[in-house]
Amino acid sequence: MGGWPAAHHGHVSRHPALSVRAQVMDVPGLRARLVLTAVWSAVGLGATVGAYVVLARVIAGTLLHGIPGVSVPDAGWPDLGWIAALLGLRAVASAARERLGVRLAARALRTWRGRLTSRALDLGPVALADLHGADLATLDSELGPRLTPYYARYLPGALHAGLAFAVTLGAALWLDPSTALLLLVTGPLALGFLVLVGLATNAASAQQWHAHTRLSARLLTLTRALPTLHAYGAVAPYRAVLSDSALRHREATMRVLRIAFLNGFVLDFAATMATALVAVWIGVRLFAGEAALAPTLAALMLVPEFFGPLRQLGADRHAALDAQPLLAQLGALLARPLAPTGAVRVPPGVPEIRLHAAHARLTTPMAPLSVTVAPGALVALRGPSGSGKTTLLHALHKHVPHDGVIEVGGVPLDALDRTAWQARVAFVPQHPRLMATTLRENLRAAQPDADDAALGRALAAVGLARLPAQLPLGLDTPLGEGGTGLSGGETARVALARALLAGADVILLDEVTAHLDADSEAAVLEVVRRAFAGRSVLMATHRAVPAGWREARLEAGA
Repeated sequence: MGGWPAAHHGHVSRHPALSVRAQVMDVPGLRARLVLTAVWSAVGLGATVGAYVVLARVIAGTLLHGIPGVSVPDAGWPDLGWIAALLGLRAVASAARERLGVRLAARALRTWRGRLTSRALDLGPVALADLHGADLATLDSELGPRLTPYYARYLPGALHAGLAFAVTLGAALWLDPSTALLLLVTGPLALGFLVLVGLATNAASAQQWHAHTRLSARLLTLTRALPTLHAYGAVAPYRAVLSDSALRHREATMRVLRIAFLNGFVLDFAATMATALVAVWIGVRLFAGEAALAPTLAALMLVPEFFGPLRQLGADRHAALDAQPLLAQLGALLARPLAPTGAVRVPPGVPEIRLHAAHARLTTPMAPLSVTVAPGALVALRGPSGSGKTTLLHALHKHVPHDGVIEVGGVPLDALDRTAWQARVAFVPQHPRLMATTLRENLRAAQPDADDAALGRALAAVGLARLPAQLPLGLDTPLGEGGTGLSGGETARVALARALLAGADVILLDEVTAHLDADSEAAVLEVVRRAFAGRSVLMATHRAVPAGWREARLEAGA
């Protein structure tokens, strides 16, 4: 098998096993845009330092003007012009940084939504069967509210806070080393408070996300099943369940908000105390004549610029913590393995299928199967519930990965082109999905170009040459969702007609007769034998092996 081209697993996520932090950065162009926001942050901080230095000199000159023995430069209109220009440059830099953050968030959101959509489509409903539709709907709907603040504010804000720490500390060291020393002590202290509060926020945010997804799932379930709940008088019990979920969600949300307010209070307290400490220390030295007014005043004016980005980062950190549960769930979805695909196409005709110790690759151990399916053979896959019959059929259809050996016409299944192979295989589930449209459109879902004559021949082949009374308008009869109005046997026959129209060489049947009585089962199996003569048919079943079928048995726990 080593001579066949290597299979690949899709392109949605290059590093599905990355940590949440690494996946956050796995957005095309993210680092380049963050560097650009850092450049604008540096420009704005430099303009701020320059404006405050000039402003302090103007204030000092105004206050000390005319005092005997004190020499200060005269303040004039050029200084005021410089202050206005530097503050204008600061405003431009801040606006540019905000704009870059918004564009970065939009790009990241498009990237993650594209990855989610592509991965969900590549995995398909089989690989996602353990997830509720409401979970995926909630995940998609929360991408914008939770990821936009993270990419628009938190990541650029973290860079801005780091640059502000370095620039303002350096400027304070140049202007007044004593003030710089105080900032060097109080700054890390504020960061420590931020980390301690963040640890509590992390757990609370995870609980809030869990409560939010559960409430969303139950609301979606309620909207879908409301007629059934009314019909069986089960509205009141479900109302109590929904009320309990809403209460838990409210409590979890309020817990996160309390921690957020605590975080803001701690950082405000630390910034206020540090500013007061610097102001008192500067005042004492000024009264003692140990410091000059202009540089110490400029250093004091820079203290809010030192703590301001840290305070904003503390507020934005909650955006990061809100996004982490969602990113963790996204990462888990992207880490799910795809059925490998290659570039080999099986030659036309019904191929021989060989399985050796083959089973679907799932978290729970499945029973392996070794069997050779000759072209045109009828094979019944039997085994107890949980032995892996259905999942093995899905592995043959390349919906889920497999372990062991599966060869199609001597070619490893993993080396086959997924799309080309799936066009050669028809899968009929235990409960066929019929759409809420006409019988004609349901049949054309397998062959869009089929005319009415071809549809009639397919129906005749499955024993529906004369349509039942439930289809009074023939092909134009509208069907309800799931085939409402048709019996189980009629629904199975329509699904078999659809598989016949697909022109598949391999037919996979999953318990298609499990819900039928003995007479209906015999009729459907006779339809399968006649309609798919010459094609390979594998049918998962719990019932006795029909006459003329070969048995392939899976043992649970093997």
